Amino acid sequence: MSAPEPAVLSALKGNTEHSDKWPGPRAVKIYVASVYNEFREERRQILEMVGPEVQSTYDDRCIEIEFVDMHYGTDGGDETNPALLRHYLDEIRCYNQTSKAGYFLCLLGGDPSSYQPVLPYKIPETTFEALIKSDSPQSAIVRACYRLNGDGSYHLEGDDKWFSDLLDREEQRNRLVEVQKAFNATALEALGSGTDVADLLKSPVELQCELALDLLSNGNQPKGMIAVFRDMPDPEPEDSKLSVLAHTRLKDLRKRIEETLPDTHVICLESASAESSRTDAASDNDEKLAPLREKVQIVVNSLVDDSLSTEPDQGKGRKKTVQEVFLEHITHLRICIEHNRLYKVNVKQIEEAAKSILNNAKENYDNRSRHPPTLIYGPDASGKSTLLTHLYFKCEEIFPKPVLRIVRFSASTPRSAYNLELLRVMCQQISIILNIPEGYLPKDASFDPLYINNWFQSLLRKCEEMENEILLIFIDNVHRVNPLECDIVTGLSWLPMSLPRNVFLVCTSAVSLDQLQLTPAQKEKFKVQNCYYLLDAIEETPENNSYGDFIDGAFDNLEVAFGSKAFSKLASYITCSEFGLTELELLELLMPTSNSDAVITLKEANFNFSTICVAKYMMKSLISENVVSGRCTWRWRAAAAGSRARRRYVRSQAALRDAHSDLAALHFANFLHDADDTDTSEAQEPGCVDDDDALLDSTPFHSASRTAAAFTQRHVEESWLHLLLAGDFSKLKDLTVCNFDFLLAAVQTVTISYLRCILEHVRCYILDRDVELVYGAVRKASDILTRDPMQLGAQIIAWLRPAVARRGVLATLVTAAMAWCDGYDKPLLVPLNGWLQPPIASTVRVVSVGGSTPGAGARLLQLAPSGQHLVLAPSAGDPQLWHVMSNSRVHTFKGHSGRILCMCVTRESQYLLTGSEDTSVIVWDLHTLAVKTKILEHIAPVLCVAAIVNRSLVISGGEDSAVIVTSLVDGALVTKLDHHRGPVTGIKVIQDGEILVTCSQDGTVCTWNVDNFTLLSTVSAGVPVAAMEVTDDNVFLVTLQGENELHVRTFITGTHLHILKRHKTKVKCFCVAHDSSRIAVGCADQRIYLYSLHNAQLLRTLAVAHDLAALAVADKDHFLLAAGGNRVTIYSFHTEDNLTNFRPTKQTKRRQTKSNTNVSMLQAEQSELIPISCLEVSRDGQLAASGCARGLVRVWHLSTHRLQATLNGHIGHVTCVTFSPNNLLVLSGSEDRTVVVWQLADNSPSLTYKGHSAALQTLLMMSDGRRAMSGDRSRNVHVWLVDSGIVLHSTTAPTASLDVTLNMKFAVLSDGDNSVRIWTLAGGDSGEEKRSVSHAERITCFALTADSQHVVTGSMDMSLKVWKLDGGKLSQVLVGHSDIVTCVAVSITNKTQIVSGSWDCNLIVWDINTGSDLHLLSGHLGKVTCVKVTGDGTIAVSSAEDKTLIIWETKRGLALTSLALHVPLLGFQITSDCARIGVHLLDRGCLPMICLHNTPATYVKIPTYAAPTKDVDELRPLAPKRPMRRLLKKEVSLDTYTWQKKYGHLTSAAMMAQVDERLKRRFSVSASMEEISKIQEAKNKDLGSQVSLGPEEAAIAQSQHFDQLEALWNKISPPRRRSNKSLSKQSSLIESRFDSSDEEHTPVEEQEHMVE
Repeated sequence: MSAPEPAVLSALKGNTEHSDKWPGPRAVKIYVASVYNEFREERRQILEMVGPEVQSTYDDRCIEIEFVDMHYGTDGGDETNPALLRHYLDEIRCYNQTSKAGYFLCLLGGDPSSYQPVLPYKIPETTFEALIKSDSPQSAIVRACYRLNGDGSYHLEGDDKWFSDLLDREEQRNRLVEVQKAFNATALEALGSGTDVADLLKSPVELQCELALDLLSNGNQPKGMIAVFRDMPDPEPEDSKLSVLAHTRLKDLRKRIEETLPDTHVICLESASAESSRTDAASDNDEKLAPLREKVQIVVNSLVDDSLSTEPDQGKGRKKTVQEVFLEHITHLRICIEHNRLYKVNVKQIEEAAKSILNNAKENYDNRSRHPPTLIYGPDASGKSTLLTHLYFKCEEIFPKPVLRIVRFSASTPRSAYNLELLRVMCQQISIILNIPEGYLPKDASFDPLYINNWFQSLLRKCEEMENEILLIFIDNVHRVNPLECDIVTGLSWLPMSLPRNVFLVCTSAVSLDQLQLTPAQKEKFKVQNCYYLLDAIEETPENNSYGDFIDGAFDNLEVAFGSKAFSKLASYITCSEFGLTELELLELLMPTSNSDAVITLKEANFNFSTICVAKYMMKSLISENVVSGRCTWRWRAAAAGSRARRRYVRSQAALRDAHSDLAALHFANFLHDADDTDTSEAQEPGCVDDDDALLDSTPFHSASRTAAAFTQRHVEESWLHLLLAGDFSKLKDLTVCNFDFLLAAVQTVTISYLRCILEHVRCYILDRDVELVYGAVRKASDILTRDPMQLGAQIIAWLRPAVARRGVLATLVTAAMAWCDGYDKPLLVPLNGWLQPPIASTVRVVSVGGSTPGAGARLLQLAPSGQHLVLAPSAGDPQLWHVMSNSRVHTFKGHSGRILCMCVTRESQYLLTGSEDTSVIVWDLHTLAVKTKILEHIAPVLCVAAIVNRSLVISGGEDSAVIVTSLVDGALVTKLDHHRGPVTGIKVIQDGEILVTCSQDGTVCTWNVDNFTLLSTVSAGVPVAAMEVTDDNVFLVTLQGENELHVRTFITGTHLHILKRHKTKVKCFCVAHDSSRIAVGCADQRIYLYSLHNAQLLRTLAVAHDLAALAVADKDHFLLAAGGNRVTIYSFHTEDNLTNFRPTKQTKRRQTKSNTNVSMLQAEQSELIPISCLEVSRDGQLAASGCARGLVRVWHLSTHRLQATLNGHIGHVTCVTFSPNNLLVLSGSEDRTVVVWQLADNSPSLTYKGHSAALQTLLMMSDGRRAMSGDRSRNVHVWLVDSGIVLHSTTAPTASLDVTLNMKFAVLSDGDNSVRIWTLAGGDSGEEKRSVSHAERITCFALTADSQHVVTGSMDMSLKVWKLDGGKLSQVLVGHSDIVTCVAVSITNKTQIVSGSWDCNLIVWDINTGSDLHLLSGHLGKVTCVKVTGDGTIAVSSAEDKTLIIWETKRGLALTSLALHVPLLGFQITSDCARIGVHLLDRGCLPMICLHNTPATYVKIPTYAAPTKDVDELRPLAPKRPMRRLLKKEVSLDTYTWQKKYGHLTSAAMMAQVDERLKRRFSVSASMEEISKIQEAKNKDLGSQVSLGPEEAAIAQSQHFDQLEALWNKISPPRRRSNKSLSKQSSLIESRFDSSDEEHTPVEEQEHMVE
């Protein structure tokens, strides 16, 4: 790996010398200069058309393009204002410094009279005295404005005279006009008398052009200027003297510009009279100016391209890491340099602190002692940062060696705003500067807080070993880092308490030690004298501009200048932004752009280019400009300024929300348009809003689809936060945290750990199932995404796939992820189905509420309609409103004098009703948190309360047995129902407020009609009813009778259904789920029991760590909240979350009846329960078969990943499955000792083979498609015919794994001991020649080469051996693994390549001929368990104990893509081109199907085997001896008739004529057995083996002749092409040469007695 460039490395080490060479902001700013009255249309088009065009070109390079026209939105009255011109000239200098390409565009020409002079800034003494030698009043006016300076020239007096009151310009303008007139007059007079003062009459544009020309030669950009000329009319006699002078000067200027600039940068316009250009229709102008637009665009583009070509290549991988760390570090370094430049240490207290810190450091270093870090604490504006930067530069002087320095200003950049990210980037930086060879990101890198912690500590240890390096780490404002709950113990627990002698760590904090997020041990350590410094606030001196009064004074002045309305708007935006705003973004917020001719005034609180420019210079002391991720942003310089601005300008919650909404809208404007309003406003939107985000506003936004490029780093860093703080949760989900493009942008532009921090942050504000799921998925996948960010799409699909079934935000997310994967152009693994449980913990959160005081524990719980707040009533005291996720109390409702006994929140219009022991009911408005009405009608404590909002009624029941109905508006009594004869314990309103249900201690439940309050029905329970619930669909009524009897009745008729009685202790509370089929019961034994209401079955129990007092269910059953003691626990309650336990029976039954139509639902039903035991993929890659432990075989369609069929024919567990070579049959073997042959055409069993006496262990079909080989657990191996079940061979041999070569001559069998057996199937006397080949230790795997020549064995002795099958000779030993070899694979076409995997976590690609290892493939973090190679050998797929699949390119030895499955996998099967992978998971019933998108491999057909005519004997090895009787029973003689009937359909009449007569006769009845045996003898003679045939052999010979016959048929009839995969009636014999007799060509009865 190449080392980083020296300049980069030097900056990373903390050196600041070449800071001017560091990359600046990625922005192009071009100043557009012209006279106010000329070129209006041209300027408008440059802003509105050229800007956005150029912007769209460089959007993806994150470059901001801005054309600045200071006349835009002004009335031209200040064109010649000298004070304003000074600001403009400063801007031009600034653009020349910071703009990436080009800085100045001037438009010259037109009417010379519009080039009005501006007062010169300085005039040489002699010239000035010549000017004012007359005593005219004009001279006096001019003289009053100039003062003689020490440098021998007169200077124009202070700027504030001319431009201080921005709101009301009238007075200052009039004064300026007067002075200017006087000056012009005196100048002309002096000219007349021969003094050369023509140069003092220059117009602002000329001065700007001259400055720009000077900068060309001595500034940053030798080519950054563009000029546009229009011819000037020749001077007329009646022209004023000033115009004539202007004409001459402009001609000279033009000449000078043309000489200096390259031709491409000079653009000439044909002269058009100024009038016509204004009166023409806009479209004419568009056409006329098209050449201008094109030329400007070409020049700007070429400038930008030039500057981009010089910047360092971002690179991938390690280079990219260095680049990112570098950019992050220089951001902080720049702040440090700037801070050091502005503030010097001049306060005694700081000097002393600095001295003491440095002396301690030196002492520790010299004494080689370990030491604690240093913590400096002081309030805002106490000089902490100054001290820190002072130390940063001072430490070079005290240490002898080159020091490495890392500095961070917390929360000044996105990556320094979170602990995890701050620490991670620091770790990477330390790795780079210490040049640690293991790389900048360890192989097993994880973003687990614990991991990063350990990584940091280990780097410090590394540092200790490096004697001659000294590392200093400075962290400013460490309290600003956002704490997140994923931090291990506390936010800052990573701060090491004991540092090596050559590492020093200095932190500052504005909160005291006790409030910092440190562990108690750390706090104790810090209290030691030498490492904890307190700074007092510095006494407030006028120079200290980070101090309060100075800031307030500055704010006051600015409000006077800009008007309080305009300035507070500007200040509030800067205050609310997280990492500052760029000038462009401020302009977008503050400059209306709908009408380009309108004047933009501060009175309406709007700014334009000019006023923003002035604001920038007037706010210099308050604002610092930082470069954050390539953008130059404005933010408050001092923390105190931020907090004062917050107090002054965004005091109210509403103002804060509005500011955040505006900021969010700024970034997301283009995502929020509806597609229908495209052509109206946006078409005229000008280009000054040409920030990359607003780009889509300024061009009509046609396409509704978004591109991923639309999300920039800015969105990821800043904008989501504004949506969150503006409280716009639905947009927050849609546009950011549940939006795939956003997640992708976050992972690509920053990192996965940053994304994880964002999601954590959002979770502090929102309780939302979708956010929890996305967070769960990202958190679980974060380690993998660290190493391979491209897996984001696949991980999202794998985790959230089940969510697609429901509409909504997550469905969109998953669909977008799939679409992204589809559009990805390199190989990528994409899951086609889901196999993971939803990534949400069963306990989402535990919130502690109330203190530990007695009586503070929660007693009642209600969810506010927003779902983000809870109302809790403690056992004693007032109800409180809590925000769930941030665990903060929002409000306490004070108003009752007794305990609260009941509460109710209305769903529709946010009212809270509370009933109390003090007999009153209070209605609170949850929006305003005020009391709406108070109802005092009861005479005893109120026990239950409900409201009917649409009728404005409140209904309450109390211990006085009365049900009282009152008005919600004013509390007036409506009616009183005195029906019950005991305290009323429950009230429910159902059916939209039509019906009222009440229950009472008198044992009755009554239903009332709300219209006229008549009694509709009564259900008598017989015993007192303590509480009741009615399900949402009004089907069930649940009553609590006695202490723990819950009775379920039908609500309509009151019929008793069942009692829920699995809980044994007292019921404290219960509630019904919104799906109306589950009920949660909280009991005294601290458990929650979940029952199904349909059958009273206990679904599951939840153990709670506190007492239970109340339960509530959130909307849509997403969460279950349990309150009690001083805690509220939130559980995930959705039906998806636990497939096995959470399924209501009613639905199960319904689903099973639909099983034939909706197979996938059934599959979800059963698949989770029954683990898969074996898996096989068919040769053509279309189907997969899996056997499972319940005797079922499932056949899946791989391209659609649907279940095609479920085959049920075994009574024991299925142990092995295999496909026939033509993919028409599936064979399955089982523990019930049978093998079933299934026809896939109709999914029926065609034969059951019962020859085995033990459970089957292995099974395979030979490549002729007729014979199967099966092995059982008692070591019996049988070879038998698939169509008839006839056994051809049987032997005892190892059966743990077996395989047969493609030419079917050899079988290889292994039992996992030291040797494998090679069994020769053909030739030899008995046809049973067996050899064994062996290793020193147990053999773990073997593979047969496709040419049937070799077997490769891998063993525990860490080697692989290659053996010749014919003769069993050893031909190669492959040594290179450092642990047990576990798997080996070979391809079909590439004969020389072998790939093996081992426990050493690596794979090796070998050359079989030379035995050398071509590539070592290392990427797994666990032992490799399985490897497969594609048919053409280009791709290898491996799985390991780290639960991942990796795809390798064998030629170059590179990992192409990977996928983490998150669950242990036993093995997998691939199709020949690896387009699909089926994965066999441990103890799981689901079958993940994974697609390798853009697979580089090509499909290779496995060579088929043609039955030869000559070697018939070899084809059918001789059968073992068996009693004659059975053979005769099976013998079937074929006469011509039968033959015709059976095989006639195979041939046409023409064919039949050609068939050899001899053959026909041989198979007629008259063909006697002897004749056949004679033929056989003759054949054997030819073969050179004299074997006499008995009659039974003759019977076998007869079947061999069948083969011959078929081979003949195959010769005569041309073989069909194999393209058509459908199964036709005739496919069996002609299908291909080897898969004869797949059809059942024996009559069924006969087949049955054969198998008996």
